[in-house]
Amino acid sequence: MFRPFMKGLNAYRDAHRLVWKEGMWKHLIIPGLISMLYFPVVIGVFFGGTFFGVQELSTHISEKWLPNEVASWAAWGLSVIVGLLSIYLAFLLYRSVVMVIYAPFIGMISETAEEKHHGTKGPAFSIGGLMYDIYRGIMVSGITLAISLALTVLCWLLWLIPLAGAAIYFAGMLILQAYFAGAGFMDPVLERRRMGIRQSLSHSYQNKWHAMGNGAGFMIMMLVPIIGWFLAPSYGIIAAAVSGVDTLYDSKAKRLS
Repeated sequence: MFRPFMKGLNAYRDAHRLVWKEGMWKHLIIPGLISMLYFPVVIGVFFGGTFFGVQELSTHISEKWLPNEVASWAAWGLSVIVGLLSIYLAFLLYRSVVMVIYAPFIGMISETAEEKHHGTKGPAFSIGGLMYDIYRGIMVSGITLAISLALTVLCWLLWLIPLAGAAIYFAGMLILQAYFAGAGFMDPVLERRRMGIRQSLSHSYQNKWHAMGNGAGFMIMMLVPIIGWFLAPSYGIIAAAVSGVDTLYDSKAKRLS
């Protein structure tokens, strides 16, 4: 358990070397800028929409039920609550949304990292292959997002348990986000081995601690504003390309033993 987790996490050292010593930094510029803009744009839209909607609601309420001053205070409090929930939702959706945006770049970044680190080459570039990479990236992100949201709703039920429920909830959410991030980053490695989406998700589950370690590195980097937002997704993809190949050998060794 601990060893595969650390193996997935330690792959970020190799990712850092590939980025800055092997020249992969140039592959990170465009997707990094897209990723970095996510939070300002999404949170700005959420807050703007929330503020406008609450103000309209406040005006409607003050005209019919409450005095203006009371309605204004209620609107302010509601704006804060909805705004915080919006930020939470933005963080929750970040991985899946950015992975969809990253879809045109995931295969290229992952393949380049694997070639530089392991010396293995993927299939030759083709428009059809690129379109399939985009389609597959969107599908994997959509499936993992749906599963993640379903499990998140179940985790919310833990709030019904006094005190301990909150702690279990946050621990569960961290584990879920780390696992699904790692599984998504590992998928391009498996796709190049002609694994279907179901096989890919099954393989990630069999190597869940490794996937969690890879996803944990991504989440740690995300705690650093701007720089982390710029680098984290690409580093996660590269780290998964470095260490994801090893999970194939580990799984094969388990079957033979």
